[in-house]
Amino acid sequence: MKDKIFEAFLRRQFEEGKALAASSDALELIAMPDGDPPSRYIAHFERCNGLVRDARGAIVEFDKFAVGIWFADDHLRRVNPAQVLTYLGPHPDPWHPNLRPPFICTHIEPGTGLVDILYACFEIWTWNLFATHDEGLNHAASQRSRKQDRNRFPIDRRPLQRRTAPSQAKPATAREVV
Repeated sequence: MKDKIFEAFLRRQFEEGKALAASSDALELIAMPDGDPPSRYIAHFERCNGLVRDARGAIVEFDKFAVGIWFADDHLRRVNPAQVLTYLGPHPDPWHPNLRPPFICTHIEPGTGLVDILYACFEIWTWNLFATHDEGLNHAASQRSRKQDRNRFPIDRRPLQRRTAPSQAKPATAREVV
């Protein structure tokens, strides 16, 4: 017996995820052929900078990453973030307090939607979102980030979604300024 509410949720996630990917220069979203509607995705983020530790141990910028996303059958009732998100690479050593492959630590509640998850992953990768009040998943990254000048973050300030509507702002006339 199918859960019609969960099926409607998955269908909405698929549509909203496709719309976000279509309006982004940084996101390619692949729905896995596991059902109709799909419950598994691979999100490729490219041309958005995060940090990695290279083979020499230096912390350097890197411009791509991928995550696996899975909505389990009980996602609307309970959630285990370690099951929902999986860091897939391509770099083996991402550098962020909330990342330790294959784990990504972000706040996910039951019913959290695909678009919210995609934004959270993007915000973590680009260092728009990071917490250093504890040691996180990557203790060294957490400790180092606390010592950095706050102006260093975020690493990449570009938005995930392109601006779709032209700005309605117009210059003020001399009369409006007075």
